[in-house]
Amino acid sequence: MKVLKISLMLIMVQAVYALDPMYDYRYTLGPEILVPDAFHVGLGGYTNLNEDLTFISNIQLGLTNEIEIGAKLIVGTDQRWIIRKEFPHDPHDPTTRWYRNHSYYLINVGAKYAISRHLSLQADAPIALNEDRNWGGVLSLSQWDGYTKNVSFLYEGRLGFGGAASEKNSYVKPAAAFFPYFQIGESFRLSIGTIGSFSVGRFKDDAMLDILPKLELGLALFRLTGEVSIGILSWKAEKHNRFALFIVSDV
Repeated sequence: MKVLKISLMLIMVQAVYALDPMYDYRYTLGPEILVPDAFHVGLGGYTNLNEDLTFISNIQLGLTNEIEIGAKLIVGTDQRWIIRKEFPHDPHDPTTRWYRNHSYYLINVGAKYAISRHLSLQADAPIALNEDRNWGGVLSLSQWDGYTKNVSFLYEGRLGFGGAASEKNSYVKPAAAFFPYFQIGESFRLSIGTIGSFSVGRFKDDAMLDILPKLELGLALFRLTGEVSIGILSWKAEKHNRFALFIVSDV
């Protein structure tokens, strides 16, 4: 038990995100299976309520009932920060003042294949437009189970490699997610997802566990989705929690 407590403390000190950056390395706005022969357009953004703001837009095109392609553009504040020289570098000192280093631009292209009606395989390639980042990609396997009209479950397993896995000293990152969905009336859908990931060879420095509550409102012409990512293993996680809002239109 003592070893477990020490390990958890080490993880909490090292993790500095409330949500694994690899979660965004997909052309969709989140985990999902393939919807046959559909066209989707999404727009939104997220913030950590400090000084950063990231905008996201995506497009998904169903070529056939089994194949979908898409792309997502991410424009926002870099996750790396610089510190004013007149303040000491103390990550636990609330008076430390942090400033943005620069903005970043990233595009993700990908494709999805429906292995069966409720099982799909997705491949994504994130491309940094203004940063020198190693090439990499992410493979995702998603399974949807609808138990009743109002209750369903989405399971996702992911494997990132190369530059998509980590910025340094790691070449493979497995991740898993579980999203239960609850339909409330005709318009609302609630989910409280759980997401976990770690970098092979850097578990102490890069292991994350997050809770992601999500509420969707379905309207006549579009869907409105609000979500909050809550870091469980991050040190002072409340400083890194992410708040997101998306609008999606299905044609």
